[in-house]
Amino acid sequence: MRAAERQRLAMEINSLLSSNTIPMCSHTMENPVANYADPHHTQRELDTVFASFPRVLGPAALIPEPGDYFSDDMNGAPLVLSRDLQGVVHGFYNVCVHRGARVVTEARGNRRLHTCPFHGWAYDPTGSLRAVPTADAFPDLDLSRQQLKPIEVAERHGLIWWLPDGWDEAQLTNSLGALDDELAAYSLEHLTLFRTEILEQPINWKFVMDGFLETYHFKFLHRDTIGPFVRSNFGLTDTFQTHTRMVVLRASYDEHVLHAEPPQDLLSHAAVMYQLFPNTVLVWQGPQIEVWTAYPHAASPNQCDVRVSVLIPDPNDEQQQRVDWERNWQVLMDTVLNEDFAVSRQAQAGMTSGALTHFVYGRNEPALQAFHRNLAQHVLLSRHY
Repeated sequence: MRAAERQRLAMEINSLLSSNTIPMCSHTMENPVANYADPHHTQRELDTVFASFPRVLGPAALIPEPGDYFSDDMNGAPLVLSRDLQGVVHGFYNVCVHRGARVVTEARGNRRLHTCPFHGWAYDPTGSLRAVPTADAFPDLDLSRQQLKPIEVAERHGLIWWLPDGWDEAQLTNSLGALDDELAAYSLEHLTLFRTEILEQPINWKFVMDGFLETYHFKFLHRDTIGPFVRSNFGLTDTFQTHTRMVVLRASYDEHVLHAEPPQDLLSHAAVMYQLFPNTVLVWQGPQIEVWTAYPHAASPNQCDVRVSVLIPDPNDEQQQRVDWERNWQVLMDTVLNEDFAVSRQAQAGMTSGALTHFVYGRNEPALQAFHRNLAQHVLLSRHY
């Protein structure tokens, strides 16, 4: 985030705090429970939003070196993302052109050739076919024309994006609007991957987004974890086309900071949540950045896969620093897995009871409202709002 934007936000925050008010929408909002429980609605989301908008597949730090790769089964198809020997990122389906077997069977690694375990057909990091055992058995096969089916990807701001059909990187840039420059200021491409995990959860994918889009619950649900360190029920929200940003204040943003001369830097006392539409949340927390991506199961609205990655500055060999990052990871898991996802599992189960027809989002949950309005618009269900 650039200095001018930090100053603007600080002035707005100080004005709200000085008047003892919080960011508010003009109205409450209702969201049909069926949007979380109806398999037909989930399929509409996949057919419209997920097929039409760029999606983050993960941080580029998953594959920092030439020859690095990771496989991805979250996004409705078996994929491989790899970095070629010139450093360019490629994406392709993890489906051998010979008999359809999975070529890459490991989650991550580094290889100059990917060899299919079924018959030994070998592909380079661009997905091009390079070797076929007993090649004379395939006299009509032109190796130079065979490759794993590609997908269009772009590496931008330290993230790898899957682009919809017909999109290019210029359109991705335009779709980010003013966030393009703001994300660039964080220099995610220079950070190192601390850890990444895939979490299978019995909840609708939107619950993952929801947990990062309001702080109303912090004082209650997170009272024993991060609640004491964050100002509850305060989220300054701005929208950027389909994307949403929410600035959250740490408890350290007190009267001394509010009236400090000269003014203190906002980011020293804040965390910033970015909902990158449709299904990614990026959390800036000083030296640590989290990337959360959720993808629905087509067969069930009650299931999703979540990839969480934590990015940090290039670590040194100090034992204490490693201990600190491990502690941060554990706090993150305790908070999200044991609190946010746990209560989401309860809500998901409660939807089958018939007790509710709609969720209601308060005026004090502007980022949550913004996300669901965007989603409703693009799955052609805006009539419900």
